Amino acid sequence: MNHPARRGKVATIAVAAVAMLALAGCTPRAGAADTGGSAEDDSPIVIGASWPQSGPLGSVAPGLSGLEAAIAAANEDGGIDGREIKLVTADDAYDPARLVENERKFVEQDGAIAVVNFGGIAIAGREYLGRKDVMGVAMAGNSPLSDIEAFPMQRAFWPDVSWEAQLQGKWLNENAPDAVVGYIGFNNDLTESHLAGLAAQGITPAQVAAVPPGTADLSAQISQFQAAGVDTVIINIGAPTGGATLAYMDQIGWKPTVFLSSTVSDFHTVIGISGPKAVEGAYSYQFFKDPSDPRYADDEVVAAFVEDMEASGHAEDASNALALEGYGLGAALVEALGRAETYDSEGLLAAWDSFDATENPMLRDGTTLDASAHGRVIFQYQLSRFDGTSWTDAGDIEDVRDLGIVE
Repeated sequence: MNHPARRGKVATIAVAAVAMLALAGCTPRAGAADTGGSAEDDSPIVIGASWPQSGPLGSVAPGLSGLEAAIAAANEDGGIDGREIKLVTADDAYDPARLVENERKFVEQDGAIAVVNFGGIAIAGREYLGRKDVMGVAMAGNSPLSDIEAFPMQRAFWPDVSWEAQLQGKWLNENAPDAVVGYIGFNNDLTESHLAGLAAQGITPAQVAAVPPGTADLSAQISQFQAAGVDTVIINIGAPTGGATLAYMDQIGWKPTVFLSSTVSDFHTVIGISGPKAVEGAYSYQFFKDPSDPRYADDEVVAAFVEDMEASGHAEDASNALALEGYGLGAALVEALGRAETYDSEGLLAAWDSFDATENPMLRDGTTLDASAHGRVIFQYQLSRFDGTSWTDAGDIEDVRDLGIVE
């Protein structure tokens, strides 16, 4: 088997396992030749990616750049058993109908063994992929994507947002039991998932601002929050809304306690828009690194990510945390292919479900990927607080499984 071998690059997470197998006189692909893993088969292994590159969530396009960089780095190092990983992509503009149309092309014309999506619109494609027995992987926190009993071919790369919401609710119960909470999120089931997690901890926001993706001005909603006596604001909404809202709050001198959800706490999504002063003192339960955060300026894994982004022609996105998350997703797919018994959906899915304390380049130090009955692979968070320059740790890593939030 030809794994990437550069230290700190996308597939080094598998090096130790491969070395142990080599010492035992076998390879990870032993016995796979009869079902799609033939040594004579040098055809590409095709993965499709339907991703918003335009429309209301066009700002998430760097995530696809990171995914492409990870796959390109793996191919540069020989691919999988000498076979190229072919990533075919299409813009869905965050439109569920376009996503399903893209998936049909990937599966029926390109021969994709897996399809990757961004966001909750992946829910719309689950039924089609299930009928075709093709694995789907969503970079999304929407709780419905945890239902792999009903949709056994579906997996999710981000953790379920309701788990993080329970961590936020637990913190409020312990540190601000009388808090008057306001919530800002999208007008879709991501907000429903988040509110369900807060409710599980007995937290019901006094005010909820649920707006369409791409909304920029929430000044009217902030006025309503103030009038209602809100003293704690939970924000789970991306660029430009989150940053613009924090900038407005700073402009009018309103300083409630702020929780930024993990996936909207990075410099590109929020801090670079609002300015560091507007975010100072905010909290976030985080699971990934941010290449724009000064704390990672000398991080070897982030440096390797930047090198791969430059090599793949995506240097302009190398400072974007979402690109690093897409790169982490690509690394997870390469890792799964590297341990798969067969190069098809069934083999890839089984390998994905074998993750166990598996390292990944996007994750905060001390956290790993672990398979679960929910189809999710991330369960550990680091509570962090923004000091005006960087995110600093505010306690130990917390595992939602150990806290009884997830079985």
